[in-house]
Amino acid sequence: MQKRIRISRNFVLVFAAVVCFTLAVPTKPLNSYESLNAVLAIVGPKSISTLDYEEGVERYKNLSRFFPNYRKKGSLHSQVIDFLIDRAVVDIVAEEESIQVNEKRIEAEIQKRMDAQGISDLEQFKKSVQNQFNLPYDIWLDDLPYQIKKGQLLQIKVSPPLPSEQEVQSWYNKNKSKVGNEFKFRELVFSPANGSIEEESRLFNELTEIRNKSINDPSFFKLVASGPRNESRYRLNGGLVNWVPTFELYKTQPSTASVLAQVGGQGKFSEVFRDDRKRYCLVYIEGMRPTPLDAVRKGIQGFLFREKEQTSFEEWVVVTRKNMAITIFDPIYIKEHNINNPEEKYNSD
Repeated sequence: MQKRIRISRNFVLVFAAVVCFTLAVPTKPLNSYESLNAVLAIVGPKSISTLDYEEGVERYKNLSRFFPNYRKKGSLHSQVIDFLIDRAVVDIVAEEESIQVNEKRIEAEIQKRMDAQGISDLEQFKKSVQNQFNLPYDIWLDDLPYQIKKGQLLQIKVSPPLPSEQEVQSWYNKNKSKVGNEFKFRELVFSPANGSIEEESRLFNELTEIRNKSINDPSFFKLVASGPRNESRYRLNGGLVNWVPTFELYKTQPSTASVLAQVGGQGKFSEVFRDDRKRYCLVYIEGMRPTPLDAVRKGIQGFLFREKEQTSFEEWVVVTRKNMAITIFDPIYIKEHNINNPEEKYNSD
């Protein structure tokens, strides 16, 4: 009887020890959960967690090429933390200003941009976005709420200065190669009577023959371009298009604009080419010169103003961040920035 009691007591003691040991040692899922929810920083009422950081890394890698170099300080880890802090600052001020970006607001913004580009098909718009920003559409869409908030804050919180005439003139003088040239040229346009190979070949050969004759006698080209067969809208003026910048011509005749840029030079003929309406064309350049400032003034002003908007907004974020309560807990960021007190006041210097 006593033996049985001893065995029972021993069993109870061993069982109790196992239970205590099990309770004392944290399980792996708990550690993982705590790690995923670790707070790296607190910005005003918002916290930035490890999960936020993990999601932010890929976003930052895709978007960082749009940021000025002076905002890219330290390691990638610290740059991502700064990126998330800046975004939190913008979110907080947007909320204070009652700027709401819900699903309907995003849909309206997408529709507005589609209308501005003359696009009615969403898939076509997605391709346009990818080509324009060199970004996957999903990344662009994920960043759209921030861009909407930024646009609203630029209107009510930031006042970027307008570019001066001196700044416009200076940019034009330094970037004449970027604004391109304008051309004075004659065009000859023939449409095939049908889609047969024979008809296509006949027109090509006919225009090639006209080109060969015109090289020796440019007045012959003017004569043909004034004839009834020329389908150019400028036929009554001998096919003459009088001084048009290539960027303007590209809006209505992209193929012709590309050919002119390739041929270049006064007194030169293009090879026979097909335009965007599948017509056979030939152009003769009567004049070429750098696009004058007056023709591109508004475009330069708009470009410089957008640059000033970006710079002014970045400066506003820096100032607003300095005046906001920010506490850093991330050990890598603290060590890299030599922060003695975790309550960080951002210094852009």
